[in-house]
Parts: sequence; C-alpha cells; structure tokens
Amino acid sequence: MFCSACGQPIDAWQPFCPRCGRQVTPIPTATPPPWIWTRVHRHVHTLGILWIAYAGWTLLHWFVAVGILAGLFHNWGFPFEHGVDGFYSFPFANLPWLIPIITTILLVRAVLCVVTGIALLRRSPWARALALVTAFLTLIRPITGTALAIYTLWVLLPSASGQEYDQIATPSLQ
Repeated sequence: MFCSACGQPIDAWQPFCPRCGRQVTPIPTATPPPWIWTRVHRHVHTLGILWIAYAGWTLLHWFVAVGILAGLFHNWGFPFEHGVDGFYSFPFANLPWLIPIITTILLVRAVLCVVTGIALLRRSPWARALALVTAFLTLIRPITGTALAIYTLWVLLPSASGQEYDQIATPSLQ
C-alpha cells in the first residue's frame, strides 16, 4: 500500500503514514498513482528505450565506419601500395586483425546495451545494477554515450533511487 498524500510505502497494519502522518485508508495497489510517481517511476521506461536505441546507434556508426576502415586496410585509393621506392608501406597494411577485434568489442557493447534496455523495460530486480555498470562503461563515449550515461546515473545512482526501483521491480521467477 502507498500513502495517498505523499506516496510513501505503508504496511497494511499501519493506521497512519510514517512520513506525513495522514490517516491511511486500506486500498492496496501495486504501484502508487501516477500523480505521486517518483523520479525512477517516471524515467525507467524512457531509459530502457534509450539504451536499446543507443545499441542501434552504435551499430549504425560501426557499419558506416567499417567501409572506410576496410578501404584503409586494403589500400583502396592509394596509388603507391608499397611506397615510391618500396621502403614505405601503408601503416594499416600490417594490421588485418584490428577490424575483427573492434567489431567484437562493439558487438559486445551493443548486446550489453540491448540487455540493459530490455531488463529496465521488464523491471528486472538486477536491471538497476546492470544499468549503472553499463552507464559507467559508456560514460567516455562522446556526446550521445556520455549524455545517456549521465541521464542513467542521475535517475538510478542515488540510494533513494535504489529503494524506489525495488518498489517497482518485478520479483524474479525462481
């Protein structure tokens, strides 16, 4: 149950709200009414959608960059593959392993973002911890990654947010 005045969670046996002192009428609800939703209630759905969109944004950037990098690694558009006198070779010609490593790292990051988004949308009990870890890992990505990470940390990092998220989290099926 929740207090109809302040939204504080209340046990069924308490006749008064411990926060505001208002008399409680026993109306059991799963979540507080929309007019007293907390910050986590208002933003967790948006965060889930943004993490999934960020995964797509990351993959879109990689698909554009892979063509450019493939051209650099295979000397496309360079008239002198081995230099004028054979002493110069293009710096990326000796790094054919770099594209698969970068692709693997970006795919792992995209999967992590999708899992974070889906877990937040499903209100999994472990989603808050995963979102915080993902936000700290994404914090150094320029502009979009940094903005999403700061938004995630603003919503989910405070200790009060942990209590609020625990209220809306669905119990795990064990």
